[in-house]
Amino acid sequence: MSVWVQKIKAGDKLVYKELFDEFYQALCLFASRFLRDDALAADVVQDVFVKFWEHHADFDNDLKIKSYLYTSVRNTCLNIIRDKREFIPEGETLYRLEKEAYFENAILERESLRMFYAAIDSLPVQSRRIIYLAIDGKTNREIALELGITEFTVHRLKKIAYKKLKVLLKDYYYFLLLLYFVLHQ
Repeated sequence: MSVWVQKIKAGDKLVYKELFDEFYQALCLFASRFLRDDALAADVVQDVFVKFWEHHADFDNDLKIKSYLYTSVRNTCLNIIRDKREFIPEGETLYRLEKEAYFENAILERESLRMFYAAIDSLPVQSRRIIYLAIDGKTNREIALELGITEFTVHRLKKIAYKKLKVLLKDYYYFLLLLYFVLHQ
């Protein structure tokens, strides 16, 4: 039994906050993919966390917790879509949204993004800022100007950051590669 599960079963509200902090953003993004409404997505996720806490004694491992959270968000979103058809994205059908493949792809995408950004957030502050600016599409020159450092420093810190990210994400390499191919079919 994991430490999270032990603490949850004991009614530890700090671990509940830890779980909330760990999954809230990813679950909101996941719900937004269905609803295309960030405020409603946030409400759905908050409601799911409340229901989770009401049933916290029913979980005996971390995978069941994650599965419950994602499945509950998905089902709540689909119920909202059924009730209010305007949330169905253009070009989609309710049937397609309900298909397991759509659900699995969305989870893979959210989880990989969560792992990727967690790895970036573990970098030193300057490297983290450089990587986020690079993700935003800025060139080394633009990053250097924005941060008040030389292009050489940007290049060097980016190279070091990429090496650290490669090490941090090495266990997830095949997962991320698979995700890339699934999402770009």
